[in-house]
Amino acid sequence: MKKIALTVILTVLACGLVFAGGKSEAKTTTTNAKTVSTVVVKEAPELAAKVAAGELPPLEQRIPDANNVLVSNMESTGTYGGNMKFVSNGSGSRWTIGKLMEEPMFRFKLDGTIEPNVAKDYSISDDCRVYTIYLRKGMKWSDGVPFTADDVVFYYNDMCLTKWFGKSLYDCFYSTNTETGVKTPCTVEKVDDYTVRVTFVDPNVTFLESLSNDSKWFFAPKHFIEPLMADSDASAKALGYSDAKAMGKAYGYYYWEIPGRPTLRPWVADNDINSELHTYSRNPYYWKVDDEGKQLPYVNQLQFFKIADAEQSKLRALAGDVDFAAMGLGDYALLKANAEKGGYELYTWATTSWATKATVVHFNQTIKDLRYREIFQKKEFREAMSISVDREEVSELITDGFGAPSQSAVPEGLLGYSSEWTNKWTDYDPAKANKLLDSIGLSKKDKNGYRTFADGSEFVINIQVTDIDDVSTTEKMAELLAKYWGAVGIKTTEKVYARDLMTEICNANDHEVLLGPLNAINASNPILRPNGIIPLGIYSAWAGAYGEYTATNGASGVKPEGDVAKLIELYNKAKVSPDYVPYAKEILKLHQENIWEIAYCAASPTLIIKNAKLQNIGSNLIFCEEFRDLGIAHIENAYFKN
Repeated sequence: MKKIALTVILTVLACGLVFAGGKSEAKTTTTNAKTVSTVVVKEAPELAAKVAAGELPPLEQRIPDANNVLVSNMESTGTYGGNMKFVSNGSGSRWTIGKLMEEPMFRFKLDGTIEPNVAKDYSISDDCRVYTIYLRKGMKWSDGVPFTADDVVFYYNDMCLTKWFGKSLYDCFYSTNTETGVKTPCTVEKVDDYTVRVTFVDPNVTFLESLSNDSKWFFAPKHFIEPLMADSDASAKALGYSDAKAMGKAYGYYYWEIPGRPTLRPWVADNDINSELHTYSRNPYYWKVDDEGKQLPYVNQLQFFKIADAEQSKLRALAGDVDFAAMGLGDYALLKANAEKGGYELYTWATTSWATKATVVHFNQTIKDLRYREIFQKKEFREAMSISVDREEVSELITDGFGAPSQSAVPEGLLGYSSEWTNKWTDYDPAKANKLLDSIGLSKKDKNGYRTFADGSEFVINIQVTDIDDVSTTEKMAELLAKYWGAVGIKTTEKVYARDLMTEICNANDHEVLLGPLNAINASNPILRPNGIIPLGIYSAWAGAYGEYTATNGASGVKPEGDVAKLIELYNKAKVSPDYVPYAKEILKLHQENIWEIAYCAASPTLIIKNAKLQNIGSNLIFCEEFRDLGIAHIENAYFKN
């Protein structure tokens, strides 16, 4: 047996990050964080009162024993009490909320390696075909029902394979034959109550890392979900959902926001996510403790106050009514000037984003209108759309100068960085842009000076914006693009969509030109985090239905060709290679060559605001998808210092 210890090094530098992969090392065992020989029974006063009143069993019956409980790493042990205040725009903030308290089977550490989390331990066969996962005996769901291997097997067989919650099977669960290209799903079986075996037909070297990205939980409460499945239509109707599909999406995918749905997370939803005050209260069966054996979390409740726009978020922050959040760097000067008065501190966290997200543009390479598809797939068109915009103005108006003029490219310090890539198609040159557009069949113009197709029919770029993050900034970017693209004869419209609706539009390949954070590439390594970079599923807006074709083994979607097909071929080879770095570099070179994701400013650091009294939240962390954005702070460890 051996363990894969990917030598991925992530070092925060003054000028950037280092994140590179290497060969695997053979070891015989793996360990989680710290363990304790004796857990001192301690719990929050509110829970102790419920135990005394007979409303809860004693703590030693609610959490695993000393050999199975997870002892959380933290800077200092804390005290119980207080509520953490956040802002929210309801269901549009569900992922921000979810990532804050996510508890996956395995998770990334700050150095880029993975560690067991819900899992206690694991082992891997020498050929990387069989993964054995050991669970924590004595762990319970938030309703007190034991968590066992049945919950893992049920999730995979009954929910994932059947697409019960509306998602295609995650790529992490496939292995690929490098000669035939055929993808085969793994099998997941119960060995005993606390052991699960995952078996692949072909080697899958990065299963645990991919699992930590693609299917972060890998379990569900069988005792709760199975009865809903018995008669899905009746269950959906009784719960107020339009149909079984909508119910599955809620209870299987966005489950953390559903009151009453059992979870392993530190806090449990109390009410509807669209409430004016959406709250999460402490999970009495949470399975992590501090060094002194005190059950986590320290904080009683998470409170999300509904706001209408980003301005309200800023006003609440200035008043000291936001305890922890990511903010726009454009507000840095104002927030800094009022920090002492507002009782908060400001940090900047590094990021792995390829660009400032509000400036990211995806032209759907598989757009259904074949006339537009032919144009969008031409590199000359994408170059014209890139060089027709003055990045200096974009930098000042969109990022207040924090984001330097740049192409969408791997940031300095990460695997695949190239200054040539960073500067590709970035010189403001409308004259050249006009020549490029003329050369690809867009030379004709209507009476208003806008370009048309060769047959004289209208050519219009419909920019689609999603109402996530600071949507006002993205809308401002859309206005700039309309101005600059209009100057080279491209007529442009713009419309804002709710996130859920835009996601459905993208899933159906009905999108055209997506602007902003949704689907923007944010990855440290294309093998460990392929989403957005390689079309393996319906995720990348630029790739459109290429991902559907890959995910369905060609049953539907658009067949990848040329350099897009090469991306998938290289990824499949990397998945069976102990040293995947050469393949990762080739994948990144293809992106450099094609610029499928266009952007106008480099990623600036993420501005973090934190209540000055809130402890155990790092000042120099990394804000990225792999680390679950704000989730890297592990707020179950946070407490308020008196």
